[in-house]
Amino acid sequence: MKSFLIIFSYLCIWSTPLQLILIIWGLVIVFNTELTILSLSNEVFYSENLPWVYSLIKTIWYFVLPDVFVSWLLAFSFTIHILVKGIFSTWLGLWLLPIAKKMP
Repeated sequence: MKSFLIIFSYLCIWSTPLQLILIIWGLVIVFNTELTILSLSNEVFYSENLPWVYSLIKTIWYFVLPDVFVSWLLAFSFTIHILVKGIFSTWLGLWLLPIAKKMP
């Protein structure tokens, strides 16, 4: 359990640069197109910029989650969603790492 928590916390911390890159990419799209921060949804971003990821996400999510919930997740604002997710996962990793290292 200790090794799993350490690996999970490091994964949360190490994913921060990727999430920062995605935030910057979303802001560049907002500044260079007619889209706004609120109108650039997850579905629009993934379907136009990463179509192979979008088809993979859509297939997996529709198989695992209910259709209404998937539509709700894809309707979130991309930039705000990635920002909140990045802050939460970095905080979770930084909070969990000392706890996991103190475990026997």
